[in-house]
Amino acid sequence: MKNPKSNYIIDAVRIRRKRRLMRGIIAGVSLLIVGFVVFFVYILNLKEDIDESFSDESIVSPSAYSFASTETEDTSEADLNASSEKESASGSSSSSEESTGEDPTTSAQDTSSQDTETTPPDDTETVPPSGDATTEDTQETREPGDIDETNDTDETAPETTPNLQPDETMHHEPVAFPQKYPLQKVTHAERDQSFASLKQSVKKYIEEHTNARIGFYFKNLSTSEAFGFNDVQPFVVGSCIHIPMVKMLCDEARSGRMTMDRLMTYTPGDDDSKVDSKVSALPSGKKIYTYQLVDYALKYGDGVAMNMLIESMGGLDDVLSQLKKLSRGIDFTATHNYTDYTGKKQAGAYRSCAYDLANYIEDLYWDYLSYPEYYQVMIDSLYGCDSNWGVGKRFPSDTIIMHRTGSNTELHSEADVAIILSTEPVIISVTVEAETPEEAKLIQGDLGALVYKFLSYCHT
Repeated sequence: MKNPKSNYIIDAVRIRRKRRLMRGIIAGVSLLIVGFVVFFVYILNLKEDIDESFSDESIVSPSAYSFASTETEDTSEADLNASSEKESASGSSSSSEESTGEDPTTSAQDTSSQDTETTPPDDTETVPPSGDATTEDTQETREPGDIDETNDTDETAPETTPNLQPDETMHHEPVAFPQKYPLQKVTHAERDQSFASLKQSVKKYIEEHTNARIGFYFKNLSTSEAFGFNDVQPFVVGSCIHIPMVKMLCDEARSGRMTMDRLMTYTPGDDDSKVDSKVSALPSGKKIYTYQLVDYALKYGDGVAMNMLIESMGGLDDVLSQLKKLSRGIDFTATHNYTDYTGKKQAGAYRSCAYDLANYIEDLYWDYLSYPEYYQVMIDSLYGCDSNWGVGKRFPSDTIIMHRTGSNTELHSEADVAIILSTEPVIISVTVEAETPEEAKLIQGDLGALVYKFLSYCHT
């Protein structure tokens, strides 16, 4: 039999634990209730404080935030009333102006409506206080012929300083070469016969134009077909020579020796007015990015922009030294003797030829295909050439043509060299001396049309 005393002790311990648990629960609930009551009372007190702070009596009227306080407005009204009474007795109107505290030089328009009512009679002499002359007093004491300094100041426009920071160029879609060209529709024998006919047609055309001196060179960049007539005869080619010079700059960018984002400063030179230029219209000290100068030089044939680029490459002597190495037909720096279109003997340096111009632009074509990031600016600028004439004049309007024209009115010389992406990629270079620029441009367009006829035949 179990010990009854031990059972009693176990039951007593169990009851004690239950009582402790109940006391703990009751104490927790009591604390929770007390905390809730305290929080509720706090919220009520906070609400009363908010109601008192934002009561209707404490809200400031919107008129209190006007330019003058209510007290000042009352004073002004009183002063105006007193001023009206004073005007009826003495004809003076200056006290109303002074009571407002406004600068009369800045409130002439606001007081214009009062002039008709408060202007004293002509025989009334008004002497304004020193340093506080009102607009009305000034109008009354001004004699005919006096200078209105206030109006002169208002009418004088402030001088504007020119913006010398670089202009940001509008971004445009870069020129994209065709990924592939259509296959020819004729046999190789038929093409060879047509190519022979093209050479005969160009030769005949040049020989028939005895009143002009013409240089011609053609090359197909896909088939390597090429030929020329008088293609190494010296001509003044104008801004066509910008192409190899600018390419030298892009070559330096490709080698890492310079960057096209470099800023240059335009400083007018003595000969700028003698050169066809848009850059010369810019203010002295204007900052220009190198790639913007490239665009000026190739798109517009800008001579001043080209001179700035030449200086950035070490000067004219260094550039001409490099150009001499690139020339394959004739030396650009050498003196050449030749007979011009009138039969007159000519001699001079800085001449190029149709063959060299074609080679300069062909080098650009192949380098662009390999390194487009360095030569894209040249391709885009030549595509946007401002001349709407040249060897590509008779090609369809949607043909991609990148060209640069050059003119010399004194020697009656016109030159044009172009990359033409038609049904096949080709290069056409034509140099002409003729009596008028119109005649020379017509010759260039006619010779380009003969090439287009040949290409069309091969793909029809």
